[in-house]
Amino acid sequence: MENSMTPNSFVLKNTVSLAPLSADHADNMYRWVCDPLVRENLGIRREPSLEHTHAWIAQALQDDSVRAFAILNNGVHVGNVILDRIDHYLSTARLSVYVGEESLRGSGLGRTGIYLALREAFETLGLHKVWLTVHNRNTAAIHAYQRLGFQIEGVLRDEFILHGERIAALYMGVLEEDFRQLNAVWISGD
Repeated sequence: MENSMTPNSFVLKNTVSLAPLSADHADNMYRWVCDPLVRENLGIRREPSLEHTHAWIAQALQDDSVRAFAILNNGVHVGNVILDRIDHYLSTARLSVYVGEESLRGSGLGRTGIYLALREAFETLGLHKVWLTVHNRNTAAIHAYQRLGFQIEGVLRDEFILHGERIAALYMGVLEEDFRQLNAVWISGD
């Protein structure tokens, strides 16, 4: 799957894989959602607890409209990517993602995790579209989503509260045909 670099190419890391999220991942998840930056960007409203984390994982494992994955780098859990609100009639799903390990944010692990989740959505689940919302101040995430084929489809005014302030959220989507046109270049190493 090696492609040559073009101006529209982007790099993915072959050290990254996805594994179904399980109770084994709960301790890391809980630690990460206690990080104010992760909690604020995800819009988590209630105080995190390990009990709530275990309950969320158990519910996700039973719900046919959810595919929850641990992002692994060389086998180590570094974040999560979730496909939820899977609608088989519309062939759509919502995506959410975070790299929990602060030192690894911005390293391309999240981008690779998203790519792998999109591949799961389009190739395994046969979906037509994956969508997400992101607050308009999360410019690094918006740029990463755009590199992966997501387009801004709408602005949701005052949809998100960040540090007590109402701000806009962007509705972004990627179609299966957009995904097929991506030029991902896989590299090895950390």
